[in-house]
Amino acid sequence: MSVPSGPWECAYGENAWQSPARLVHEETGDPLALGRMQLLEGSAPSYNNLVEVDRQLQTITHVAAAFELAGGGVPAIAIGTKHGNACGAAVAALGRRAAELMVSGDRRAIFGGCVMLSSPVDEEVAQALVNHAAESRRLLDTVAAPSFTEAALEILARKQGKCRVMANPALGQLGRASIDTAPRRRQVRGGSMEQPNYTFVLDLAAPAVQRYGTLTRSQERDLLLAWAVGSTSNSNTITLVRDGQLLGNGVGQQDRVGGCALALQRARDAGHATEGAVAYSDSFFPFPDAAQLLVDAGVSAVFCTSGSVRDELVRETFLTAGVTVVQMPDREARGFFGH
Repeated sequence: MSVPSGPWECAYGENAWQSPARLVHEETGDPLALGRMQLLEGSAPSYNNLVEVDRQLQTITHVAAAFELAGGGVPAIAIGTKHGNACGAAVAALGRRAAELMVSGDRRAIFGGCVMLSSPVDEEVAQALVNHAAESRRLLDTVAAPSFTEAALEILARKQGKCRVMANPALGQLGRASIDTAPRRRQVRGGSMEQPNYTFVLDLAAPAVQRYGTLTRSQERDLLLAWAVGSTSNSNTITLVRDGQLLGNGVGQQDRVGGCALALQRARDAGHATEGAVAYSDSFFPFPDAAQLLVDAGVSAVFCTSGSVRDELVRETFLTAGVTVVQMPDREARGFFGH
């Protein structure tokens, strides 16, 4: 089988009239650079496909970094995205289980979505991606992983090459060193803007972390996943996780109440109970109203930053209901992304 790799010429950009479009590969030595992906199956990735892969790399590397920092090793990670934000995410001991949890997190949104895994894809994992918790075959636009068996490629293939299967062995070696440290640049009218990359990694044992209540080991792991997903989603974001599975991701909202309501609604639409879930907020709660929504939904623990003049009222809302609160100063741990 021929194995073409990036960079790619795209049929067009985000919309059909935005043409031509392409990936301009810069040789930086980064093993996770998009241009180092090998296309094993399907047509050349579209502009939107490659944007999804870039966003997935931000999320999956932050998951791996947080778990490595916490000790105990990096689990198998599966990320599913739609329009740049995670609609499915999971960690598990085995790649197949991570894939099953990821696709069943939001069975509606993952249809036609893009997937990235940190473990090799064999026939069983491929079957999970397209058939697990699905009434009919699930269609995916891209699947990226360290490697694929021939049987897996046959299962994932779609007519007219519409599922782009891409491999990069570096996806199987993720950890703290995988975080992208290159400056982020953004074209704006008349010029460009530049800032350092988002390289913060949540360490629940850091001196700046304040705990109000106790966390189980399972809650700690869930908070790490919730943080990694939420902090690499379009802000404002509220993220819900339970037992290593993303339940609901309330992204791109103009207020915290809306973010909480959206995360809870997405979880419920997918048939998930929210009792016992943990929640992540990418900044502080300015008022107790959003906190009350999470309390009413049965959330057991929450990570949010501190910095609001009403921090004490917010904590009181959680603590009175028996919800453990974990905080760091907003100037250190705010997770805004994708403005």
